[in-house]
Amino acid sequence: MAIAPNKKDAKDDAEVTRAPRKKSNKKLFVMIAVGVLALLVAGAGAYYFFVYKSGADTVETKPVVQIFVPLEVFTVNLRPESGDNQQYLQAIMTLQVPSEKDAQALKDRMPEVRNRILFILSAKSASEVASVDGKVNLTSEIIESLKKPFMGSESEQSLSGAYFTSFIVQ
Repeated sequence: MAIAPNKKDAKDDAEVTRAPRKKSNKKLFVMIAVGVLALLVAGAGAYYFFVYKSGADTVETKPVVQIFVPLEVFTVNLRPESGDNQQYLQAIMTLQVPSEKDAQALKDRMPEVRNRILFILSAKSASEVASVDGKVNLTSEIIESLKKPFMGSESEQSLSGAYFTSFIVQ
């Protein structure tokens, strides 16, 4: 005898033979959201590190302000060369110092400053100061001389540079 199929069993068989359910896209959306969030966090970190942090460093550093001390005109006889007529040098210089305190120290000692420069200039010949290299060497010599302590002082002067603003050899 044949046993009639149970309705309940038939229902289970029908469920098994049906098409499987579609997987939920929920997992895919979560993965995409996590990826986008990770990219946003990485972008914000890069922005902070490269833009914001480097901008903060530049704000903290103070620009170096240089003070210029102009000197009066120097007119000196140059050392005569063999058989040449007497030649003259007329030069105007400006000294560069890092602070107002150093500028005031040079102004207070201006007679000594001018004396040192006059001795250096008058010891040169026209051929020594005519070339660019000669002028560069002359500038270096003046800076070295002016950095040395003045009479009655034990400290050296802070001097950043010396510049000729006029230079005439005649």
